Amino acid sequence: MFVFWNVFRVLSIIKDNKRSKEMMLYIYTVIFLIGIAGIFSRFFDNMISEIFFGLLGPVLVGFITIFFMIKYSNNGAIRLNRILVRGFVIKFIFYGAFIITIFTVYSFKPVPFMCSFTLSFIVLHMMEAVVLKKIQGR
Repeated sequence: MFVFWNVFRVLSIIKDNKRSKEMMLYIYTVIFLIGIAGIFSRFFDNMISEIFFGLLGPVLVGFITIFFMIKYSNNGAIRLNRILVRGFVIKFIFYGAFIITIFTVYSFKPVPFMCSFTLSFIVLHMMEAVVLKKIQGR
């Protein structure tokens, strides 16, 4: 109960900030994906860690990307594009290192991990595109 109260308190603080509508959209998408992962992990009890490790990388990278998109949105389109290109290169390196690290350090079933990773990767990058469109529309 304490955890839910803190989550709703943080969401209400973020919601009060007028510039964070884009972040709220992303947070709701993450909550939706965690709910879907929870449903699947209930049916596949022996694959819980694989499912949630698959969500971990794209969620963390997405939060950082959205944060920098919002932070540099008022500095002009050229600077925002520079940040997005640098972010793309960093994401490319991070995702490769993340997957290699997970496969070498942690022994588990790779199929549920890759399914969860792929689904969250696609959905969260689509949300990043929606957020970028909203930011450019301001």
